[in-house]
Amino acid sequence: MDLQKTKEPRRDAPAKQDEGTECPLEPYKGNSHSKDSPKNDSLSRHPDTNHAKESPDGGRRPQKSGSCSQEPDHASTPAVAPCAPTTIQSGQSLPSSKAINVPPALGLGSREMRLLVAANRHPPVTKGTLSELDLPCIMSNINLRMDANFDRDLHFKPDLDGEKGRKKRKDAADYWEAMAVEISIYAFCASCGMEDLSQDSFQDERHSFEPRLPALFETLQDVLKTLVPERDHTSIMQNLEVALLMQQIQKGVLDMIGVAKWLAALLKTHCAPMRDEWADRMVDQITSGSQSQNATEIVRGLQTLFAILEAMKLDVANHQIRAFRVLLVEDTIPFLQEYFKSKIERDNFRVESSRLWYQGLLERELRRMENPTQTDGFGPLSLLLQGLSELLLQFNSPDGFPETFVFDSDRLWGLRACLQNAISLEICWYILGSYVQSQKRTIPAPAQTYATFRSRIGTLMEENEDCTRGSPRWLKNVRCIALEISRFASIACCGDATISDDAILQIEGMLEWHLSNEEGLFQSFQSPLRKKLLDATLGLAKRYLNMSPLAICEAQRHPPHSPIDQQHYDIERISMRLAHIGVLHWRVWAPILYVRERVPPTEESMFQAEREMAYDRLLF
Repeated sequence: MDLQKTKEPRRDAPAKQDEGTECPLEPYKGNSHSKDSPKNDSLSRHPDTNHAKESPDGGRRPQKSGSCSQEPDHASTPAVAPCAPTTIQSGQSLPSSKAINVPPALGLGSREMRLLVAANRHPPVTKGTLSELDLPCIMSNINLRMDANFDRDLHFKPDLDGEKGRKKRKDAADYWEAMAVEISIYAFCASCGMEDLSQDSFQDERHSFEPRLPALFETLQDVLKTLVPERDHTSIMQNLEVALLMQQIQKGVLDMIGVAKWLAALLKTHCAPMRDEWADRMVDQITSGSQSQNATEIVRGLQTLFAILEAMKLDVANHQIRAFRVLLVEDTIPFLQEYFKSKIERDNFRVESSRLWYQGLLERELRRMENPTQTDGFGPLSLLLQGLSELLLQFNSPDGFPETFVFDSDRLWGLRACLQNAISLEICWYILGSYVQSQKRTIPAPAQTYATFRSRIGTLMEENEDCTRGSPRWLKNVRCIALEISRFASIACCGDATISDDAILQIEGMLEWHLSNEEGLFQSFQSPLRKKLLDATLGLAKRYLNMSPLAICEAQRHPPHSPIDQQHYDIERISMRLAHIGVLHWRVWAPILYVRERVPPTEESMFQAEREMAYDRLLF
């Protein structure tokens, strides 16, 4: 499952876990730009009942609001520790059930036998997989706590995206198909009067497997007891007594329709009304399958049943997130400080490169300033924000962000994508203007044309966000952008959308050159954008520095009004997010790493002591 957020205009990486401190969280996916983020393997976020996922500020993910941010991950830094038992893997068997043989007369094929032996023994939804939605796990989930600061609509949803999602879907499909075969075996044996299905009852012991039905009923018991009040637990144990149910199945007398109706009544008593239709569908499917002796249809009903259970758990978890969000946000700084201090003390989190990164910013500023003794208290944070801005705006993609930004890396990659697209868009607009001017024409209604141009070209540019410059995919996308620019040029020059080959070749050549080289147009548009970004970000950060985490979070709800132009609006939105990230980060890490207590000068070299004194003058 994923925690998700709502998407702004422009959604399982497992963050490694700390030993026994937190619960598992699955990766944040979506349009992720993260190159060094930690992935979590089971939870994502999203608001709707279908548990769909969208990305916030332009990137994954819990689902987010915005179009320029992603969720964090860090391959080398554990983020959450599981508090649930390990899931049984394919091909593993448990000694809890006695293996049984397949009657040769049933004539199963090799695929059915392979599934019976190799498919998972437990359903895709278990008490263990849902335990990450328990309140203790929610409250100790670092990713969730950070994301709660940036999205008011944070919520969990099933995570079925990406490679891990495809594997989950395949494993689930194999499990339910194996379950259908197993039900067919029980039905066949009951009809033939063969109640003893142990290996000893048949001569051929080559075709044995561990039955799944007992584990399914046990799992159903366990999950239901986590979803309903304790007063109903006795009823659950009576109606889902595994030994009795299995005995009835082997004799062919189990009233599965009655069990389904009882389950539906129980679920409707405790789940949201929107789930009632699912419960009725489950009863219809199991009734239809039982009456027609169609094992596949019975399994469809069981699938629906477990989908309802997962949805109910998600409903409860998302309600708890909403109820505790204020507490989670307000507790962000002390919680993270304690978390990181503990990890650093145990040598589970290396911060030396982050310290050197910030130290480099300080040394550069000392060299630049003629009189470093005159500075205000905002200087140290402004250096951090300047350093981040450089990483976001530089032409070549950085290898990663400092490890202290582990839980913000996806958001930062998303911001970088937004800023790089803004520069590329201005390059495209300049190329269009240059071509039209070379034809001795002018762009009609520039403001209106730019708005349309921005919408069309911007959408095409998003396709290039994860591409390496010069790669075949990048070149293909650049040709598509060049074709669109050529269409605008043709309308401006000829009044129609007929595009000449010469125009396409000329524009494509200009576009490929300028998007591939840092010198020239990139630097021309990067410089003013850097100034706008820094001015806006530093102004907001000064204001945020005296606000509580919750107040900063609430301030994000009020985007700039009456923007001068769309780029100005985008820069303001990006600056709000960057200032938010920077201020929270500074409050957590300044006392731990950036402005920590100094080693006594008597234990340092004279050179080091002088440098520390210079730092102190700059910092204070």
